[in-house]
Amino acid sequence: MRWPRSWPRWKKRRGESRKARAKTGMPVVSLVGYTNVGKSSLMNALCGPSVAEADMLFATLDPTSRKLVLPSGMAVLLVDTVGFVSRLPHNLVEAFKSTLEEAAWSDVIVRVADAGDEQREEQLAVTDEVLDGLDCTDIPRLTVYNKCDKPNTLSFDPDILLTSAKTGYGLDKLLQKLDEVLSDRVHTIRVLLPYDKLGLAAPMRERGSVQVEEYREDGLYLEGIVKTEDLHCFEGYLV
Repeated sequence: MRWPRSWPRWKKRRGESRKARAKTGMPVVSLVGYTNVGKSSLMNALCGPSVAEADMLFATLDPTSRKLVLPSGMAVLLVDTVGFVSRLPHNLVEAFKSTLEEAAWSDVIVRVADAGDEQREEQLAVTDEVLDGLDCTDIPRLTVYNKCDKPNTLSFDPDILLTSAKTGYGLDKLLQKLDEVLSDRVHTIRVLLPYDKLGLAAPMRERGSVQVEEYREDGLYLEGIVKTEDLHCFEGYLV
């Protein structure tokens, strides 16, 4: 079994899509898990239909990103990564892992499992092992057991996120949890920068998201999202 010849083009598109996401400054949420756990269906249920859904190997070869607005009003980019595959041939392992590099750029990683799959816990463990190898250990992870509309689904701890992309069950709780987790990593602020301090806007422009920009008599007014580690840059200018 060989990796398809178009592999270099996928790699190029991933680099381009990563740059595009960086320009938006929006927090990135990545869906990660085995193929057929319903990641693409989950994205469609949250963002509206667009991603092709297919019950087949490598159905999602090129990570797809969509804008998602959380209950707080915060906009994030939801990324559907390529699905893990059981018993992957050895010569494809490294190439396959490189398709998951998108996860290392995430602000939150959502591990998706099939609630009705008896191997779900083993698959989640493998998912964590691969993510750890991609230097993602410091990125918050949420676990979602999808396909909870299936019969004979096990009963889970009430704190675990249970969803059904098919019926919409649990999607509101997932969105609320994303809001909660991201509240520790990003902040929506309003600032008024004097015209001799315009350089201070760089963290919001380059690593955050400018949502409102107004040139006023006493300075530049900005509303937007900044990373928690950049919040100190705006002390003294918050309004």
